[in-house]
Amino acid sequence: MKRSILFKLWTFPGSYETFLVNQIGTAITCGYDVKILLKDTNYLKNSRHKDLIEELQLENKLIISNYKIPSSKFFRIIKSLILIIRNVHRLRPLLNFLKEHRKFELINIYKFHFYKKLTDYDIIHVQYGTNAKPLDILKKTGVLKSRLIVSFHGHDLHFPINNKIHELNYYNNLFLNADILTVNTPYLKTLLLKYNAPQEKIKVIPVGVDTEFFIVSDQKKRTDIFKIITVGRLDKLKGQVYGIETAKILRDSGYNFTYTIVGDGPEFNFLSQLIKKYDLENYVTMIGEKSRSEVRDLLKSHDIFLMTSVAGPRNAKEAQGLVTAEAQASGLPVIAFDSGGVKYTIKNGETGFLAPEGDTRIMMNYIKTLIQNDQLLDRMSQAAVKYVDMNFAQKKINKTWQEVYNALVD
Repeated sequence: MKRSILFKLWTFPGSYETFLVNQIGTAITCGYDVKILLKDTNYLKNSRHKDLIEELQLENKLIISNYKIPSSKFFRIIKSLILIIRNVHRLRPLLNFLKEHRKFELINIYKFHFYKKLTDYDIIHVQYGTNAKPLDILKKTGVLKSRLIVSFHGHDLHFPINNKIHELNYYNNLFLNADILTVNTPYLKTLLLKYNAPQEKIKVIPVGVDTEFFIVSDQKKRTDIFKIITVGRLDKLKGQVYGIETAKILRDSGYNFTYTIVGDGPEFNFLSQLIKKYDLENYVTMIGEKSRSEVRDLLKSHDIFLMTSVAGPRNAKEAQGLVTAEAQASGLPVIAFDSGGVKYTIKNGETGFLAPEGDTRIMMNYIKTLIQNDQLLDRMSQAAVKYVDMNFAQKKINKTWQEVYNALVD
């Protein structure tokens, strides 16, 4: 009989959550029957992952978490009583489930009724620690027999989480009842340990790159104009402002280059005004959000990748930085700030350079080094492709996940 995995997501992966689609694809590739539990499909229709969605037939695997709660308070109470009667043989687990909550709320009866129908999966794999409830409690009360994996991705480990969750013991139940906790870099593992996660449950598994999709262009010709690119959501954590500051120093130093910024987000207007303020319109271009295929083609046509991520609100930092691996797979050396888990995605001095966080002068000097040394640029380009193939190739990551999944159910 085919083994089964239920993925629990908040919503369908947005534009900057390629890693979630890849993770689901990994389970399918490993031969598991996959379903996806989520609250809504807001991002599905306009997803930039349409090619993967169609290839993996993900629309046929969706389960919407609808508790079917009546709008009328009277009918909410009546229906909850009916659910209790229907679950009289599970009365003790239900009572234990309700006791685990700080106060009595009718919605928890509806949650119990909904989730008890999802307990036949061999594995439930939750994306983001904040999305694990109420599975951690159901596991504790014995209702959930499935093996429970929870993958942390960064923002779910920076308190106060979303400015709503302040309790540092928020994950205690989860740490106790999950079978495996995964992170993508040692940086996140350090954060997990800081909050007293059991070390023996933690596995570090990087997010993989499809090295058959992101490839080196065999037609790229170097010109007198050095081409730099950054890809990512336009927000404070991604730090594109530092890329523009670096471009200004580079322009003032007399270098001939272009800097392409791919992405959209809340910082778009601010960054546009900064480009105008510095009179960089002939050097820096913001081209908005692009599809996965368009990003691949853009990477092929550039010389280096600039990773400008820095500490954001609540001192949150880049957990891994998948795009640095995608860029290297495309033959681009990466110049990055040493922030969060980024340093685990490049080999400093061989596939790129790490600059102190926020130091645009050193970042510019590394760019200048590559502009002035074609041989070093070529050597780093070749090393980058090999490095990603050895450490982040999706096929290798799939094998690791297959071993993790199989060990839980065999």
